[in-house]
Amino acid sequence: MNTRIASSVLALCVALPTFAAAEGLSVSAGATLTSRYLASNVDQTSGAAFQPWIEAEIQGFYFGAWASNTSAVITGSKTEVDLYVGYRNEVGQFNYDIGYARYFYRSPNVNCCGEIILSMGVAATDAVSLGVRFAHDPVADVTNSSLTIDYAVNDKFGLSGRVGKLSNGTNDYWNVGGSYAINDNLAVSASWNDSTARVDGLAVVSLDMSFNLR
Repeated sequence: MNTRIASSVLALCVALPTFAAAEGLSVSAGATLTSRYLASNVDQTSGAAFQPWIEAEIQGFYFGAWASNTSAVITGSKTEVDLYVGYRNEVGQFNYDIGYARYFYRSPNVNCCGEIILSMGVAATDAVSLGVRFAHDPVADVTNSSLTIDYAVNDKFGLSGRVGKLSNGTNDYWNVGGSYAINDNLAVSASWNDSTARVDGLAVVSLDMSFNLR
């Protein structure tokens, strides 16, 4: 991990105990074990990926770190680390989230790029929610736009679908899938993913773990 990434992640971990004393602060962490890491349904690994994360939030403001192994053959690096910050809120049935994410890669070390991200959603019914997301890279001048729909069959089982598009015309993508909450901390999911940048569609299965540390 390069010095800038290591320093940022270390600063986040060191700061958490201090922030934990703040009124209304919540801290959560977890990890995903997935059969394939996809970005806009384009392969970032040729096999399984392990993706740990940690996040702190206070009064809607949040910051965190997320990481994953990647394929050097595909991405040119072996590890990705994302640092992000933002603000999220809910107003009645409507929710929104605006933030910024910076992406770093290791082996070789690359300070790649960043995106300004805006997400908005609405609970159409008690079971159905709709969402839209825009992620804009100001350096490359590319916007990744997507629409999602989620359907809660019951308290444990849910279905989802997503369609997206890159503004430079290099990739249109979509996926459908389902998830099952084993308990409050553990869930499994499966999805079918395809895009114009892929030769064939791909099924992905994942195991998600999450914990509230405060």
